[in-house]
Amino acid sequence: MKALPTISVDIAVPEKKVADSVRQLPLVIRQLTPKDADVFHYLRIRCIESDPTSFSVLLEEEKSMTPSQIKNLLDRFFRSETSALWGGFCGDYLVGMIGLESLLGPVRRHRGIITGLCVLPEYRGQQIGQALIEHVIKQAKLNPQLESLVLEVSEVSLAAIKLYQQAGFRDNGREPRALAFGDQRLDLIRMNCPLR
Repeated sequence: MKALPTISVDIAVPEKKVADSVRQLPLVIRQLTPKDADVFHYLRIRCIESDPTSFSVLLEEEKSMTPSQIKNLLDRFFRSETSALWGGFCGDYLVGMIGLESLLGPVRRHRGIITGLCVLPEYRGQQIGQALIEHVIKQAKLNPQLESLVLEVSEVSLAAIKLYQQAGFRDNGREPRALAFGDQRLDLIRMNCPLR
């Protein structure tokens, strides 16, 4: 996917994660590559551990992925002309990520799907999610084929729903009982955002 230049945004970093003398670090958003496999997998595991019902994958599934599978996934996105994964880094530390995939086929390729938005728990509330969603919207607008973005979000992911609404996404449906976590069933909310 044609990439925008790497961007930086100043954010406050929780004091427990950095030396007392450091109060601000830039958030750098860049495309993830296979070299990011270890930090990507760590981020996913940490986020799923903290909010298991906000993801469409179980923690055990994520943990069972091999390093080779993770690298292959990142390589597929990195080599794609229509899809990508971006990471938000504070220094060398991956603190959040987001993905964009173009839907396939002539009937659906005018829509892109937002995937995998997550931010480490200790970095939430610092506008990292907002920076990531704004970045992916800008990237999507570079693709003249894309007319809108779509996503699905668990009904219990209230902060994510609010973030998406603030970015211009609107509800366009609900799939009842779409996610099964043991005996618990959760709805998926479908949202879309026009690009043009």
